[in-house]
Amino acid sequence: MRQDEIRQLDERLQHHDPFGDSSKVVGRVIERYKFALEVLARQDDGLRELLGRVERLDADSVDVVFGDLLVRAELEAAISRLETSGPVAASSESLRWMLGEALASIAKDRGMGIARRAMGRDFVVGPARRSWVWDLPDEPTRVGDKLRESIRTGFMPGAESSVEIIRPTPRMVEGLERACALLYRLVPTMADSIFRHLHSIAVANIRSPRGRLLTGSGGDGTPCMIFIDPDELENPWDTAGHILHEGIHLKLSDLIRTVAIVTDDGPVELPWRRKTALSNCVFAYHAYAHMQVFRAAVQHLGPSCYAEFGAPHDYDAPAHAMSVVNNDSRSPFSRAEARLHFLHEQLAGALAPRVTSYGRKLVSWLWETIRPLEAIGGDRSEARAEHAADVPTAPGRAPSSARYRQGQGISLRRSPSSEVLFALEPGSQKIVTLNLPAWLAFELCDGKTEEELLSAYATSLGLGAEHAWAQLAPTLEGLTSSGMIDRVPEGAHVSKGVSP
Repeated sequence: MRQDEIRQLDERLQHHDPFGDSSKVVGRVIERYKFALEVLARQDDGLRELLGRVERLDADSVDVVFGDLLVRAELEAAISRLETSGPVAASSESLRWMLGEALASIAKDRGMGIARRAMGRDFVVGPARRSWVWDLPDEPTRVGDKLRESIRTGFMPGAESSVEIIRPTPRMVEGLERACALLYRLVPTMADSIFRHLHSIAVANIRSPRGRLLTGSGGDGTPCMIFIDPDELENPWDTAGHILHEGIHLKLSDLIRTVAIVTDDGPVELPWRRKTALSNCVFAYHAYAHMQVFRAAVQHLGPSCYAEFGAPHDYDAPAHAMSVVNNDSRSPFSRAEARLHFLHEQLAGALAPRVTSYGRKLVSWLWETIRPLEAIGGDRSEARAEHAADVPTAPGRAPSSARYRQGQGISLRRSPSSEVLFALEPGSQKIVTLNLPAWLAFELCDGKTEEELLSAYATSLGLGAEHAWAQLAPTLEGLTSSGMIDRVPEGAHVSKGVSP
């Protein structure tokens, strides 16, 4: 494979909308948080004042505020309470305090959130110098205690798991910086992308029920953060891969904050001696696909880096599936490409009914994008069939004279910049995200009949009537079942009842 083809794959994986463009992914996450604050602020005078200050921030500052580990973790907890108990029970003194501290920190230093300010030394790494290295002093403080609690409860909780964060030495930070520099040399566009999602790196000893882990990334309790074993930091090649691997997980985490990828998250038996949730299978597939491009870059672009970073074979490393230094290929499924093949066959085949339409498109897009890599091979007709399977089929009925109007008392946030509409479903109290076609369908529901809706929808999107109806009919059904729109009784007066 030629070097320019690897560069093209690096670009293609990051510039796709909706799956690859990190600027848009992060923008949607930020708009989701602003919407949640809007809903909560209607019952909370303190949050109302803070929301006004958030709305006046520039793009870089608001990214720092909502990228702060503590702010984001507290917001996710508030959203969970909102969706289970309603707005009154969702707001908290902790959220008000955390957001207020973050805004005060931004006023003092535009580049620092409260978590980073709590560090003893300000170690930063990465191409934009925006990812900070965890260095929390032992002395108790309110912020420090919150950070320790977030690790204890938010990352691998349980009696059989543990994480011991280590205050890094300058040599450890140098090892992280070298790995970031190497990653940027090999896959620069991918590096730029993941550092939009990766705000903090912790050096840590991690133990799970399966034993020692070399890396990890947290969920909502430790967002925007990854963990790396200290013994890995002398090896820039695998450390670069670790940063990429966990950063890609953070990217998919942000992507699915505004859209679902599975309908049934029950367990899946994997042949590499693991049983895990279906969503974790999608996360693994997503990471393995990106790591194939990284592996190709190591092979074909890596030799130009040997003088500065040494060669991969110069280092000792424990064997693991994604290592570019020690990759044990003697046992089945010990290599990332074998796992990638297996997961693709399952996610595009037997497991496909448990994956959403959006998730199936993600699976198909990744496979088609990386197919030029020699390691993948196979028949291109398979990928075409997958794309064809996602084309909507015509519904069993024709459009009728039934009329629709928007539901009463719905909370909305229209976000043209991120091309989505956020709403709080009246029945479930869940925050939902409508993409542009679904948003259009919702806005057109002002008393129009299905026939009138179809005409306006098809004209707006430039679609033929049959294709437009194949999209519109299930969208109307979904909006109706969620309470976003109502079918108008015959002879009833039509008026909008949407909250601003």
